[in-house]
Amino acid sequence: MVIAFSLAPSSTGTTSTDQEVERALMSRALAGDTEAYGELFERCRPRVHRMAYGILHDSASADDVVQEAFLRGLDRISTYRGESAPRAWFLSIALNVCRHRIRESKHLEGANDRTLEAGRRIFRPRTRAVASKVIQQENHRLLAVAMGYLTDSQREVFLLHYDQNLSYEDIGQILEMRPGAARALAHRAKANLRRRLSSA
Repeated sequence: MVIAFSLAPSSTGTTSTDQEVERALMSRALAGDTEAYGELFERCRPRVHRMAYGILHDSASADDVVQEAFLRGLDRISTYRGESAPRAWFLSIALNVCRHRIRESKHLEGANDRTLEAGRRIFRPRTRAVASKVIQQENHRLLAVAMGYLTDSQREVFLLHYDQNLSYEDIGQILEMRPGAARALAHRAKANLRRRLSSA
């Protein structure tokens, strides 16, 4: 079976206008406008959820991460320095929440007790053909399984770059590494995924 996945960065990245709107909302939020903060978070919510689901493989846990990231962001809004886009800041908070949940899960249940959520993904394309839907679900399941073979660092960089369309500079700030190291991890992750998926 040949699996066709695009490992190019997502074409649904934010435009410069979106980034300007996000920065304007963040400026208002920093000045104490909680409605602007809520609007900003709603704009970032789908990306935060998609990244959390990609790491945790559980929709309910991803929902919890979204809520916790919202509250932590509101509590720590004064820490936003403006060096990266507001969405990168939210993703950084959510990534830390995911890491904490994984550590907690390993401590309580052991790493092998986590299971994939039947291969379901959060944003499935809508198709009317049953065969197409079954094939897509199988492809997503295979990708989720293949991502399980990546190291935590590779998975995080892969999701932040290829799914969230963040630059290596933003990823470097989020993960506290050089942009070149983030690029190398992304390329290794991509190569590992290709190797796993070609043997599926």
